[in-house]
Amino acid sequence: MPGAIVTFSGKGGSGKTTLTSLVLRHLVRAGRKPILAVDADPNASLGLTLGVEVSSTIADLRENMGEAARNPTEISKERLMDRWLPELLCEQEGFDLLTMGRPEGPKCYCYVNGLLRRYLGLLRKNYACVLVDCEAGMEYLSRLVVDDVETIVFVAEDTKIGLTTAERIAALAGSLPIRVRRKVLAVNKVARPGTGAAAAPPRRRLAGMEAVVEVPFDSDVARRCIRGEPIEESAALEARAAIEEIARVSLGLSADKTAARLCKNDFLNPNSEARMTNQ
Repeated sequence: MPGAIVTFSGKGGSGKTTLTSLVLRHLVRAGRKPILAVDADPNASLGLTLGVEVSSTIADLRENMGEAARNPTEISKERLMDRWLPELLCEQEGFDLLTMGRPEGPKCYCYVNGLLRRYLGLLRKNYACVLVDCEAGMEYLSRLVVDDVETIVFVAEDTKIGLTTAERIAALAGSLPIRVRRKVLAVNKVARPGTGAAAAPPRRRLAGMEAVVEVPFDSDVARRCIRGEPIEESAALEARAAIEEIARVSLGLSADKTAARLCKNDFLNPNSEARMTNQ
């Protein structure tokens, strides 16, 4: 559905930015475009992961507004903000990137969050879907920057701490006046049997989850992260089936139609696999 917002949340280091990039690459290749990618983390790294050079952020616009206030004109503040919006969009093949950034010095994020909320309202109808890489932790939910969400993808490493954090974020989302149609748990960097990795902790079923998708540890993605290389279309063969499943469930796509489209594009690696548990 046009303008559907899918957010990726989780604790720092869980891999939410990487999963956002991988789902975006999958959707573009599968023909579901254009996509608006939003880096809503003040510690912006989505552009780096996608190989996009970000020249202007919403936080930079705040500084421009301060300058405009010192030199008033007949143009309203709202018109100025909307006029500068195109300068903030990094246009790429199949997607645009909007980056929140962070204010310089000890400044409050309230104004920047307000601008992000405004721009999402203006832009979302122009895109097939919107993928939001959220700030690590839980505070971003309390700010209500995004309050009408198709799906929240809770990203967690396969550890007790990671899964507990995901459970807490999910509980907070349920207590706020946020419209969320689906919740998906993405258990990330799952070790394959026989690799010698430590056994995963026992998991409790998280209430209200549409699905739980296990994303296998992907050696290609790990190498790219270590080297600082972007996530390109050729990345993550080992995790592609899981990424496709996250995209399918998050956007409510038909499994049969999605699989047919992927096979036509020769997208799936025949050796990859995803394990999903319906709730």
